Amino acid sequence: MDASGSTVCGLPNAGTFVPGRRTTGRELVSDAWNAPAAAFRGETLVCRRVDALPCAPDELARRALSRGEWEHWTSMRAVEKRRHEWLMGRVAAKDAVCLLVENRLGEGLAAAEVEIVPDSYGRPRTAGAWTERLGIRPAVSITHSHGTAVALAALGSSYIVGIDLEHLPRRREDFESIAFSAEERGMLDAMPADLRQEWALRMWCAKESLAKALGRGFSAGIQAFHIAAASLDSGEMQLELRDGALRQFPHLRGESMIAYTAREMDFVFSTMVCQQGAVE
Repeated sequence: MDASGSTVCGLPNAGTFVPGRRTTGRELVSDAWNAPAAAFRGETLVCRRVDALPCAPDELARRALSRGEWEHWTSMRAVEKRRHEWLMGRVAAKDAVCLLVENRLGEGLAAAEVEIVPDSYGRPRTAGAWTERLGIRPAVSITHSHGTAVALAALGSSYIVGIDLEHLPRRREDFESIAFSAEERGMLDAMPADLRQEWALRMWCAKESLAKALGRGFSAGIQAFHIAAASLDSGEMQLELRDGALRQFPHLRGESMIAYTAREMDFVFSTMVCQQGAVE
């Protein structure tokens, strides 16, 4: 285990493994990444990151997945890149949840005990017998970009979370016209030219993180998530719901939600933490 609290496939021999069986000890594959949670100091959050598969995908899957997840993994018909992203995201989320539970409750969980399953809208949620035993169900959000997977987990059941990660290099030429309203493009026009590409991506990440936190994705349309203000100093984005998103969440009419955005190397990310009452 290194100083970040991660191991590189420091796992039991594959020959003794049965998918879904609890193994002893905490086997972290991901690395700590505190930046996405830094703006939410009052909340109990853990963020974990996986930049590459540390060993053969099937070997990692055998150790990290529950029986149900293993069956899903072996039956996936997606291209290898998508399968690897799915596995990396699950591993990051499981590590984040295990650390939350251990650090706050002193309960050690194995990755295979922490199931990450989709709800009726496809948003990931935690499951497993431990949720009933401990009386908690941590909230999780997962994102992937350019070979990296990141997961954010919150211990309190009163919170929902959303995180989005994007790689900075140039996007398609019509990106801004698709992603942003005339008002939002006007905000970008007012920014220094050398910041436009980064801040356009920050604005996009902010929309994504809110869409993930609310759990409906962009089913109401991209521009139903409106950037009302952006701070170049703090990286905060103020968002409002419009049109179809307000029909999904009418109780949020007139409410402003804050996303925290930042850049690290060639990645831009946004984090959103909301009260559970935001979703009905």
